[in-house]
Amino acid sequence: MSGTTIDRRDALKLLVAAAAAIAARPAVRAAESHASDAASPAAGAGEKRPLGKTGITVPTIGVGAMITREAEIIRYAVDRGATYVDTADCYMGGENERIVGRALKGVRNKVVLASKVHIAPVDQMIRSVENSLKSLDTDVIDIMQLHGIGSEGEVTDGNAREALRKLMDQGKIRVPGVTTHSGQETVLRAVMKHGFYKTVAVAYNFRSDEGLKAALRKALTGGTGLSAAIRDAGAAGIGVIAMKTQAGGYPVEGGKLSPHQAALAWVLENPGVATTIPSMVSFAQVDENLSASGKRLGWGGKKALELYSRAIGDRHCGLCGQCAGFCPSGVDVQGVLRSLTYYEGYGQEDLARQSYRMLGSERGASSCATCGSCAVACRLGLNVRSLAGRAHVLLA
Repeated sequence: MSGTTIDRRDALKLLVAAAAAIAARPAVRAAESHASDAASPAAGAGEKRPLGKTGITVPTIGVGAMITREAEIIRYAVDRGATYVDTADCYMGGENERIVGRALKGVRNKVVLASKVHIAPVDQMIRSVENSLKSLDTDVIDIMQLHGIGSEGEVTDGNAREALRKLMDQGKIRVPGVTTHSGQETVLRAVMKHGFYKTVAVAYNFRSDEGLKAALRKALTGGTGLSAAIRDAGAAGIGVIAMKTQAGGYPVEGGKLSPHQAALAWVLENPGVATTIPSMVSFAQVDENLSASGKRLGWGGKKALELYSRAIGDRHCGLCGQCAGFCPSGVDVQGVLRSLTYYEGYGQEDLARQSYRMLGSERGASSCATCGSCAVACRLGLNVRSLAGRAHVLLA
């Protein structure tokens, strides 16, 4: 536990959590029993959509390469039609871009390649992108995204725009975009308002907004919330890329159509979404994800997602950001719980620890162990204090 001593109380908490996970298994299996009719064929395998007004067409299911360590898996996905590949200079300390570069050798011209850069002084941003070009073994990156922004001020940041304009003028990148995990509605509407960025990668899944039914209704009609903002952005010509699509990807047993496939179909019900970038770390996951291409959500799929939501409902953060600023101790609740999902859902201990440590001591959850009562009310009903405390024990 990274040097942390677990006392009897903490050990009991971990045992209770393990028992809860085991108890959830019947619900997951029940979800799978409904999954065989979760979606029906629509556009067929290899469905594609325009990436906003970029002039680029993308498959509805791409590759989120963040935790993929084998180039062969990425190549396997690309060869089967997942020709949108997303990486970043900071994934695996830079190694992920090199893995992607090896995977795309000989097929680079068939792929829409996306990477990321953090806001910094102009020269530093340019050097970062040039390093990415070397790592990816390519002359141009199709989509270069500001990484993990959460405010309108970052959308209008002058250094970032100047750097990206210079890189476009030099032919080193084609399209400027952003990614966001927090303040997502604000970012989407700021991108629409200010007009420079052409794509937005956003965390979006069936637990977004006020729940499954409300989110689906907003995705297709009007209203407020993330689903509506995504729909509006797509209608305005912004290319929306959905990430975190499987609500953490918690392990489930296989079926004819898994809840993970139904989750992808749910995301693609929103006409504002151009493509998705689920993680793929095995050939089986590639096959599972790509099998959702061109499918539409049916009654069985909705039922599968409802049951899956119950199975993970006491541990998965929806990343809505509505809890931001409510903790009097300054805990970044969303950041803490996202790190816990990397550990428990993705099974990526190193990534989880890195994500948690990047929060720093001021925004971490060390204070949750001694807090008398939690001031944070979660819209999904999560026990924030318990989850944040567990994250600190596991990841600090």
